[in-house]
Amino acid sequence: MPELFKLIEEKEIDKEWRWTYSVEFEFIFNNLIINEITITDHPWKKKGREKITKELILNILNKELNDHKAKPTNYQGQRKVFIRKRVYYDHKKYKLVFWFKDGTDNHLWVKNCHQQD
Repeated sequence: MPELFKLIEEKEIDKEWRWTYSVEFEFIFNNLIINEITITDHPWKKKGREKITKELILNILNKELNDHKAKPTNYQGQRKVFIRKRVYYDHKKYKLVFWFKDGTDNHLWVKNCHQQD
């Protein structure tokens, strides 16, 4: 089975880990083809988030957000931020926060999510 996501960069910047993946299949979000995804992981994450791995986030993106359309729910300056408060995956709910990398429409940036009660 071919890889769906290929790790192309892993680095730590200001105590934040970042993993950037190339997307090795046709991943569509808001009618746009997504070529790269960056996942961030903050050391100050809340209790319970330690179980939310980058692999889980990639699975959620692939299974639940491929060919998905969404309106931004928040703005940080000019950046449109998408917040999915109820993403169902493997019989559990997750909150997912993501946006397009500044200046792109083909690179999603995902903040580590957490499980909802």
